[in-house]
Amino acid sequence: ARRLPMQDTNFLAVLVAGFVPMIVGALWYGPIFGKTWLGLMGLTEEEVRKDFDPLKTYGVSFLLALVTAFVLAQLLQHGAGGGVLAGVHVALLAVVGFVLPVGHQGVAFEKRKTGLFWLNLGYNFAALAGQAILLSVWR
Repeated sequence: ARRLPMQDTNFLAVLVAGFVPMIVGALWYGPIFGKTWLGLMGLTEEEVRKDFDPLKTYGVSFLLALVTAFVLAQLLQHGAGGGVLAGVHVALLAVVGFVLPVGHQGVAFEKRKTGLFWLNLGYNFAALAGQAILLSVWR
């Protein structure tokens, strides 16, 4: 009998990969590009902290990161092979095929700043690459 790809999923790796976007985001929007991000958003640190609900923000973000990690694991099982290059390849395909077009809609139709688009695109690639590499290596 043929096994479903989900049956071969390393769910511990998916769980750990769920934390990758949180770590990358803390660095990306913190010490690396935090001031740039605030400037592009037109906000101060105080404005960002006002009415901030960490459980809602980080909780939902973590659940969605788990979904992303699971989907990446499924994509990697469908012939992408293993190793770092396979992880980078799948992440690049996801960014170019999905994140780039959806993000551009914000620039084209919602008048979002182009600089913010590129900053967020870079974060998304770093986060997806981190997740995909982890999942590809830890099979």
